[in-house]
Amino acid sequence: MSKRVIKGERIKTIIHNIAEDFRFSGEMGDYPLLFYKADTEGVIRGGEIDQMIEYLSTGLKELQDNIQWRREFLSENPGIDEMRMLESLSVIEKEYIELLEFLG
Repeated sequence: MSKRVIKGERIKTIIHNIAEDFRFSGEMGDYPLLFYKADTEGVIRGGEIDQMIEYLSTGLKELQDNIQWRREFLSENPGIDEMRMLESLSVIEKEYIELLEFLG
């Protein structure tokens, strides 16, 4: 069984940020639990790697291609102006790419 030990601070921070986003929204599905576990244990094992890659790949595609996702992001975060939103989305995009590279 393959596994990824999360040693680098940057990857730890990215996983923690994603887990915190799920905590903030109160989500408790499979993907949130996957990130909660990785955040707590510092290890991603076997099928968890594939699940995380699936989540990140889908999220990255939506982030890059879907204007509706941006509208939803703005409606869920009304205190964020459009420029700040675009900056936030850019950060998320970079983090997803970095995490995908780590998992791959």
